[in-house]
Amino acid sequence: MDSLVEKGKVYAARYLLMVMGLFLKSEKKAIFNSFSGKQYSDSPRAISEKLHELYPDYKIVWVWNQEQDVYGVIPDYVKTVKSGTWEYYKEFATSCAFACNAAMRPCFYKRKDQFFVQTWHGDRAFKKVLYEAAKDDGEKPWVPITDRRDTDLCIAGSQGGIARIRRSFLYEGEILALGMPRNDKLVIRDPENEKKVRQRLGLEEDAKVFLYAPTFRDNSSDDQDIFVDLHEVIAHLEQTGQKWVCLIRSHSLVGNLRYDYDGKKFINVSRYPDMADLLAIADFLMTDYSSSAGDYVLRRKPLILAAFDKEMYIKNCRRFAIDIEEPGFIVAKSQEELIRILDEYTPEDYAASCEKVLRFYGEQETGKSAEAVCHRIDAFYRSLGRA
Repeated sequence: MDSLVEKGKVYAARYLLMVMGLFLKSEKKAIFNSFSGKQYSDSPRAISEKLHELYPDYKIVWVWNQEQDVYGVIPDYVKTVKSGTWEYYKEFATSCAFACNAAMRPCFYKRKDQFFVQTWHGDRAFKKVLYEAAKDDGEKPWVPITDRRDTDLCIAGSQGGIARIRRSFLYEGEILALGMPRNDKLVIRDPENEKKVRQRLGLEEDAKVFLYAPTFRDNSSDDQDIFVDLHEVIAHLEQTGQKWVCLIRSHSLVGNLRYDYDGKKFINVSRYPDMADLLAIADFLMTDYSSSAGDYVLRRKPLILAAFDKEMYIKNCRRFAIDIEEPGFIVAKSQEELIRILDEYTPEDYAASCEKVLRFYGEQETGKSAEAVCHRIDAFYRSLGRA
């Protein structure tokens, strides 16, 4: 019965968008969605802000399902709407362009006078997703997607990312391979933005930033344990006399990471919306199986994969498209091995590892990806003869 109700809602939403399209034209407006309205973040954020910078006469709308903007990152010019509301459908039906970083649901309906950009959220990633993941079991994807037929433009930051889009979405259309828009700030640094991020987090000017950001585990999504002894890591880093602060960020699908936060040396930044901002200010990243590793290599800074539960993860959570050690990442499989790496590896070793990873994936980041997408959106709108 529940499945029938859900199907009914899907068809009703799709029908509503179709009917509204008969009476409403698309306007000089773009709507953005990051992680199903959970965040103001990722590549949609980069495109949104660049569109306002280059073409300030565009209206900017965001799907936003949160109660409040805790860190005050959403600009005043952005209008927010909640999924499933009448206002949401109206904005959707009258936008000339929209961009999102997750697969669209079956209720999605796009007209010929609308331009859809699929950015996805992991170019140089490990885990199998969508059609590629379902293929192993001979099943359909966990959710039917319309992107393969309705997408006008996909985004990639590497040759590996292009291949992933083809495999995961079975998409045969155009791919703009100038980089992931969210990574533009990692390629072309923005000191002013980095300063604002540090101020939002209350970081001291002279403190180095160690960012620990594990991915989610399907078998412990509410509360997740931290396998790494972060106190030992920070104490080890501070042996040189440099002050360090540890930022701990959970995946958006995880309710809480269990740890002894003190708000000064160990800070929970799980509610900070944009991982790209945190990568931009981090001096050292430690993750496990997150695609953030494939972004952070652009910084050529210390990066370690703490793969303490690799076999369990593969067995109980997600399968990998490639082994995490194949691209050239530095991997620690235990606390002891982690400390040994911290003792032995030099900045040059970390930088060499990052270069190896970038070569493996065939990296194509330019720092101009968001700008290129915005020009495409505006060119499409002008082609409608409504400029």
